Amino acid sequence: MEFKTNTELFKAIESLQEDLASSGQADASALMLKGISGLNGLTDGWAYLLEHLHSAKQEYGASFSPQQSLALSKIKSTVHKIVYRA
Repeated sequence: MEFKTNTELFKAIESLQEDLASSGQADASALMLKGISGLNGLTDGWAYLLEHLHSAKQEYGASFSPQQSLALSKIKSTVHKIVYRA
């Protein structure tokens, strides 16, 4: 995994969400917040987050900075592994 602990993962998600909001990517930031709101400790909560991360990339990724794109890719990869136990 890209992150050693869930705390590191959550900090990365929060950091990216805040960075998107502060760089004028309010809609992408809102999608991430919506995904985060579904976390419930179960796989379906992680899947809900993954869907929203994917939507943020698909809908707004072209306007992300290279750093934002890299951060999102790392987060998505880790969440995908959690959902699919890969």
